[in-house]
Amino acid sequence: MTELTDAQKAMRESLLKVIAKEMTSLEAALQSGLTQRAIQIKVRRYEKEGDKSLIHGNTGKKKTTPEREELKKYVADIFLSTRIDGVNPFEDITYTYFTEILAEEYKIKASVGWVKKVLKELGYKSPIKHSCRNQKIFLMRERKEHTGELVQADGTPYDWFKDGHLYCIQGFVDDATGYPTGLYMTKNECTLGYLEAFRIMAETDGIPEQMYPDKSSVFFVNNKKKDDGEVHLTQFGLMMENLGVDMFPAHSPQAKGRIERFWQTIQHRLPNLFRLRGIKTIEQANEFLRADFLKIYRRWFPVRPKSEETRFVRADMNEVNSILKATFPGKTDKAGVFSLKGYRFFCPELTDRKILIHLNEKEGLWITAADSTEKHTVTLVETDTTGEMPEVMKDLIERIFLKNAKPKFREVYFDIDDVILSQVKPKKKYA
Repeated sequence: MTELTDAQKAMRESLLKVIAKEMTSLEAALQSGLTQRAIQIKVRRYEKEGDKSLIHGNTGKKKTTPEREELKKYVADIFLSTRIDGVNPFEDITYTYFTEILAEEYKIKASVGWVKKVLKELGYKSPIKHSCRNQKIFLMRERKEHTGELVQADGTPYDWFKDGHLYCIQGFVDDATGYPTGLYMTKNECTLGYLEAFRIMAETDGIPEQMYPDKSSVFFVNNKKKDDGEVHLTQFGLMMENLGVDMFPAHSPQAKGRIERFWQTIQHRLPNLFRLRGIKTIEQANEFLRADFLKIYRRWFPVRPKSEETRFVRADMNEVNSILKATFPGKTDKAGVFSLKGYRFFCPELTDRKILIHLNEKEGLWITAADSTEKHTVTLVETDTTGEMPEVMKDLIERIFLKNAKPKFREVYFDIDDVILSQVKPKKKYA
């Protein structure tokens, strides 16, 4: 028989004293910290079984089965040996997410605690540490009752592909459920990224009643000189006004904590998911975010809103697409050439005219006369990759006009017809 521990020996002495009437069951209960009824039960069991009654029935038994040991080895092999394009997709993964992947991809049902134990035995520690020590506590604002009543807007730069480069995902999260409604990745946070994220939201869910972004210059004009008490809107803000979306700023990250926590969650999941799906480029990421990820996230964290009625308004996508574009003023010369941040374009239909230059990810770049809405296509004449044009716009122009070219500095891609060039008046020469 297994040798008794010191605690079990002390309990045996108390039980023997109760049996010998040297101690009452109440005194034994007070001494051991048990109830009087528990002592009485232990006395009866000891009289029948002796010291065996003090030893737990599972003592000495194996805590696992051969099948469980094989499963443990299999899980460890999955974690250590899986490679996609030579890279382990489970680097920096959380215990919870790895448990979900085992269930979804490998049909292995296990508890998070068991998986955590297996990975810890391999010397792995989760990148997330749940500790409230020395952290400020903020009161939670109640969710809105209806979907579409309020969406929070934000963007976060992060190393999504685990290649040492930061890319920014811009997106919207519904306040009633915490679900992402539109996500779009670009090289940096910009208006074009938010426009495409909003377009995705309009297509899948509709147009929300209110939007709650931060004070980024994408949404509001941050000019201290214009301290007149009014909210000055950017191009994006004016587009939202035209679409009937009420937009007001958050004064701190904690004020829009729902989307901040959303970013924290997907920063610990999306890079691993990208590796599992073989996603390595911004284009592949945007296709995945649009087609699959919104559904995957809702499966991960199902939330039912308080009200089944939605406040999203069904969108007329023709109207939405006509509004969602960045617009810049410009002017063509007598040859139909105009410049945009160092890049030169050619449009023979509009010469010596004031124009509006329109740009978005869906339709590319086109122009209209300042007093007309008729669209005109343009041809790229010359690039200046050393200029002040934002990287996102440069990439967009490359995808549209330079599919097979890789400009380095300034290169000419189109020779304007000599007949058109002859129409340009020569500059005056001064003696």
